[in-house]
Amino acid sequence: MDKEKSIIGYWISEKKQQKLNWKEFKNICEQKGFVLKEINLDSNLESQGPFHVFLHKLTDTLALAESGDQNAKRIVTKAQEYLYQHPEMILIDPFENVKNLNNRQQSYLMLHKEIKSSDIFVPNTIQLKSENADENLKYLRSAGIKFPFISKPLFAHGSSDAHKMMIIFNEKDLMDCQLPCVAQDFINHNAVLHKVFIVGKYFHVVERPSLRNFYPIDCEQLSTLFFSSHDISKSGSKSQWSVISKEDQALRIEPNHKIIQYIVAKMTKIFGLTLLGVDVVIENHTGKYAIIDVNVFPGYDGYPHFFTHLIDTITNFITERRVNHNLDCSILKKCNEELDSGFESDDKKKQPIK
Repeated sequence: MDKEKSIIGYWISEKKQQKLNWKEFKNICEQKGFVLKEINLDSNLESQGPFHVFLHKLTDTLALAESGDQNAKRIVTKAQEYLYQHPEMILIDPFENVKNLNNRQQSYLMLHKEIKSSDIFVPNTIQLKSENADENLKYLRSAGIKFPFISKPLFAHGSSDAHKMMIIFNEKDLMDCQLPCVAQDFINHNAVLHKVFIVGKYFHVVERPSLRNFYPIDCEQLSTLFFSSHDISKSGSKSQWSVISKEDQALRIEPNHKIIQYIVAKMTKIFGLTLLGVDVVIENHTGKYAIIDVNVFPGYDGYPHFFTHLIDTITNFITERRVNHNLDCSILKKCNEELDSGFESDDKKKQPIK
């Protein structure tokens, strides 16, 4: 890197900083020759800069702005104006790309369109809008969704309810769906969730507990299962709904590194994000990989070298930006020289012959 220290401006909530152990990142930045500077979005941004990198977790603020929250709109507008005035600054991650993952149905449609692999699929999903259970049943059937299915809030950010989900086992419990929501086929996966954490070209897979397999008899005997995806799948969770039988334990399949690698490459390309989390389950009996959720700037809990990979990714971005800038300058200089040379030739042609 150049002698001039690159400045990473960041906006990340205090809670997120504590969860990530942000002090460790500050130490790594100092070791690598970076300056890490917290951005105050309530103050003038120009006076706080300059920044070479703008690193943020503004997912909730962006979602609130989309829903009409005036304070969130003010913050987003201020940040966008600053970004517009400084196109040379590296943004992790672009606001528009982040917003694509707020609406779950929209993100699932993007996945359905782009995933064309025999080993990987996106479960059938549909947005439920009606208060009428019979109408919703028609929507479910048209999408090929059967019982049991998982009901998720339509919006993934901007509310503490975004992780409150439910398993609907039968028609009589359809009224439990809390609108607006997305209905998604429940995939039996032996209570194992593979959280794929992505940092640019790097990734790490963490295994977490998940919901057990459900069968036709469960649809007859069970009522709606309300749960928080955070609680069920957090490290060390011991939920009764994560316990599987010995028969089901025999169905366990270990993840294939090459398939996960393919998923990482596709997710990065589809969503255009550097910091990304993908929830993957492996369907029992078929062994196919189901992408059930995608998250912006996840928690990275269990990722052993997250900060090292993050600073390496930022370093690569800065290097690429400088190389491209130097190349542009070189091309411009060459064009100017050729133009000057052309003018000189024209002038010589105009001179009278002695």
